[in-house]
Amino acid sequence: MDSNSRGFPEWDSLYKSQQVETMPWYNEKLDSDLEEEISKQMAFHRGRFLDLGTGPATQAVQIARNGYWVTGSDISQAAIHRAREVYGSEPNVSFVVDNILHTNFKEDEYDYIFDRGCFHVLHPSDRVTYVKQIKRILKEDGLLFLKCFSINEKREEGPYKFSKKQISEIFEKEWFKVIKIKDTVYQGTLDPLPAALFAVMKNSNKG
Repeated sequence: MDSNSRGFPEWDSLYKSQQVETMPWYNEKLDSDLEEEISKQMAFHRGRFLDLGTGPATQAVQIARNGYWVTGSDISQAAIHRAREVYGSEPNVSFVVDNILHTNFKEDEYDYIFDRGCFHVLHPSDRVTYVKQIKRILKEDGLLFLKCFSINEKREEGPYKFSKKQISEIFEKEWFKVIKIKDTVYQGTLDPLPAALFAVMKNSNKG
């Protein structure tokens, strides 16, 4: 499939018309790769966490249950409306409509950002803007946890696919320090689970 003709859905219409439990990216539990990072690095202070592209909102809720103050953001008003209805009583988590390319979040607002599906559906021409906005709203030495489809995934349809080298090149241009990138799978409702990458990157220079 040509990289410029993906044919992604209109996200608000999708969340209005489809049950989230049937969506390919739905995962009720905390993403296992993020869970491993949280449990392994207990030096994480319980700071502010952004779940970017929260969608079904399950990841935001699970992160909050691990002791963080969490914002779940999504471009879809329907997704955020549902999240507030379903999880409105959950402590330490809130949900807002926001487009990361034109974000209303403040500079240095978050200690951690988890992106489990936003970056890899952006048009290539928007990637630099994305990285610059992430850098702006993430505190110095803050961590970005990124999960995206891997070039090892055989399905032609779906999100853009990346190699480890591509991820490093895109983010290191804007002074992110790549701590790790590993091969993994994208947990959800697809069978077999898609091949994915999980990256941990530090905002190493706010200059």
